[in-house]
Amino acid sequence: MQYLRGWTALRNDPDWVGKVGWGCLLLLTGMCIPVIGQLVLRGWLAIALRRAVSGQDSPLPRLEWDTDYLGKLIGPGFKGLIAQMLWSAPIVACVLCCYFCMGFGWFGVVGAAGVGGAAGEEAGALIGGGLALVLYIVVMLLMFAVVVVSSMFLTVAVTRAEIADDLNAAMRFGEVVQMTKMLAKELLLGMLVMSLVNFVVVFFGLITLYLGLFPGIVIFAVIGTYYRAELYRVYLEKGGQPLPVGPLGVEGSDPPRVGQQQYYQPPQQF
Repeated sequence: MQYLRGWTALRNDPDWVGKVGWGCLLLLTGMCIPVIGQLVLRGWLAIALRRAVSGQDSPLPRLEWDTDYLGKLIGPGFKGLIAQMLWSAPIVACVLCCYFCMGFGWFGVVGAAGVGGAAGEEAGALIGGGLALVLYIVVMLLMFAVVVVSSMFLTVAVTRAEIADDLNAAMRFGEVVQMTKMLAKELLLGMLVMSLVNFVVVFFGLITLYLGLFPGIVIFAVIGTYYRAELYRVYLEKGGQPLPVGPLGVEGSDPPRVGQQQYYQPPQQF
């Protein structure tokens, strides 16, 4: 499992600097026209994902200022966005529920401790404060576990939608659960690796006075895309049911080179 496969693929693209630059421009455009720039960038990454799972790591799909071409990338990006929104809803609901329970329990126990303290029962106040702290820690750990597990399902669902270019692939609950179980170890390790990469990106943005933040975000997105291609490769090696791969480009894009040159050779051991 090569978690940084995307960094190698990016550097093997002779036009990678220009494509990262155009990706930054799309992010900035998205700040002026909400969602549009991000959808275009997401569509571009979805095409890159399909090519990666089909054997072409580099070069990445064409990315330059061609309004007709960029407009056609919105479709592939839209499916992934909808899948993410649908699978994010349970995460948001669970987090809000945990915060509500934590706040309600905190005020209840602290209030009881305050009443005990006012009555001169210092031991009761101390016990109440301790219970409040324990409750806070337990709920925080529970919320962390819920977010981690839910994020694993989210990653798998969005990956399925973008590979197949079909929202239904993300909504087959049983298949998403089965795929997540098969990739549990890789998903957990991947979350750790991606968190470290994200930390490097944020740190780089800070030391460059935020000038390097946008290129870092684009590079991080590419690395994350190829990480998901690696997940799908491991899934197939474990006997998973293959997904129908969607189009490897849109009208006006550069033709894929799948079958002409193999850009990625999987390692012998994992």
